[in-house]
Amino acid sequence: MVLPSRLSLPEEFVLLSYRDGGTVHDSSQVAAGCAAAELGELALRRKLLVRIRKGKKFGFDVYFPSDARIQLLDASPTGLGWVDELLAELAQRGAAEVGGNVRLRRWVRQRRVALALHRAALVERDLLRHEPGKDLAGIFRGERHYPDYAARGMLLAAIQSAIGQDRYDEHMLLLCGLAQAADLELGNRLTMRQRLDQGRGIGAVASVPEELRDTSVALDSTVPMSAKSG
Repeated sequence: MVLPSRLSLPEEFVLLSYRDGGTVHDSSQVAAGCAAAELGELALRRKLLVRIRKGKKFGFDVYFPSDARIQLLDASPTGLGWVDELLAELAQRGAAEVGGNVRLRRWVRQRRVALALHRAALVERDLLRHEPGKDLAGIFRGERHYPDYAARGMLLAAIQSAIGQDRYDEHMLLLCGLAQAADLELGNRLTMRQRLDQGRGIGAVASVPEELRDTSVALDSTVPMSAKSG
């Protein structure tokens, strides 16, 4: 299967989030990850960056994400509805913030519409099949969203190849980071050595600009730990 056009980063994230049974592992992780993925898409389009405080320890970058802020670089329209609405809202919100930059974690917590928005886009494109909730013998079962196996498989194969071959571009760095932060079922996962190399900006991520690597780390940090862990 060939996708009709490149999916946006939040659409890819949502498609990866839904399992064969039509549900997600942890709804709070997926909701936060989708909101963060929206910002990642804007970062790829050079519309924004996330500024995060960091230092050095034993030659590695050490990040302090609690006060990370979204810096809007370019609010000019793109012609893509949800992107332009997001840019306008960030510009409006930033105008009320000290320094003009929006607090990242607060934004992600409040951006509750993101998951429903991009899930609906995937349903419209037949990449998710929606099944409403129903009453089965007096027991209510919630709605389901079944992923297109071929499309989801293509994304998984791309991620597994990037991790296995230790080869990333900007887009794959952001997608892999968010998917792993949300505990999505990816098959391959980043090894400790790969994580350390990413923290030092060497190896596979050496060609990714430092500001975008920092943005990726900041976005990953907004995804909460799973309430179902352990």
